[in-house]
This record gives sequence, structure tokens and C-alpha cells, in this order.
Amino acid sequence: MKSGKHIRTIIGSVCIIISIVIIGCSTLTAVKVPPGNYNPVFTGDYSVYKGKHVYLMNFDNQANDTSIWYYYSLDKKFSYSTNDTIHNYFWYAFRYAFRNAFAKAGMRVSNVDNPDLTAPAMWITLLSITDVSNSVRVTVQKTGTTILAEKYTIQEPPLEEKDRNLAVLEQRA
Repeated sequence: MKSGKHIRTIIGSVCIIISIVIIGCSTLTAVKVPPGNYNPVFTGDYSVYKGKHVYLMNFDNQANDTSIWYYYSLDKKFSYSTNDTIHNYFWYAFRYAFRNAFAKAGMRVSNVDNPDLTAPAMWITLLSITDVSNSVRVTVQKTGTTILAEKYTIQEPPLEEKDRNLAVLEQRA
């Protein structure tokens, strides 16, 4: 009989802890990121690549500070989400940006829908994202050998607490 009471006590304690965690997590404010909100534009001179070809493979989310659906503010008070998974949202944004920049330079650009398997393959890995920082790694492989693996980070200054309202955060996202 003592062991049954002990088990009920443990189960009761676990239920209380789970309830506290759920209630604590519900204080997070959700920020909806509009689908076309993030449109990166590359302005460099890519004319040196005229006539070259590249295969834009994919966008991979390996960030430990996101979930499949959300990324968060640095202080974890806000969660940011789109109508799609985080990696899809950024994949389409970057895919269009690279395609537009490379096409303007006269490059042939293929992707998973129409791959050129002889072209150097390029993909982007999300390493970290918050409302003030975004880190990615760009990897390029040619015939199975990595020829480029560079990390890029974009930083923004954090907003002051008085400026952190949903309208401003959605615009900034």
C-alpha cells in the first residue's frame, strides 16, 4: 500500500510541474510574420559569374534556438511564426534572392524542381535566429568536394522595451 501512495504522490507532483510549465509558457506573445515580409536582396557585382551555373539545393534549419514552426526573441518573451515551417519560409526567400541576383549576372540557376546535377551545389544552413540576429552558413560543393563553407551573421540592435509592440515587431520581423 505504501508504494501505491508513493506512486500517486510522484504522479501528482509531475502533473503540478507540467501545469506550471504550461502556464509559464503561455505568457509568450505570438508575433505573426507576414509571408512576404522577408525579401533579401543581394546588391553585389556578380558579373564575374556570367555564364556559370549553380544548383540551389535547399535551406536546412540546424538552429538550436528555434523550433520547426517558431523562432524567438532573445529574452524569450515573443515567438515569431509564419504560415509555413521556418526552413521553408527562409528557403523560399533566399532562393528567390539568389536566383534573381545570379540571373541578373547571367548565371544559369537550377533548383530541386529542375536540378542541374553537373553544376556546383549550394545550400544554406540556418545556425541561429532571434529577433536581433540571424546566422547562416553557405556551403558550396563541386563534384562532392566542399569548396566554400562560410558563416554569415546579420545583427540588429535590440528594440527598447517601450517600442516592443506587435505592430513594430511584425514590421521588423
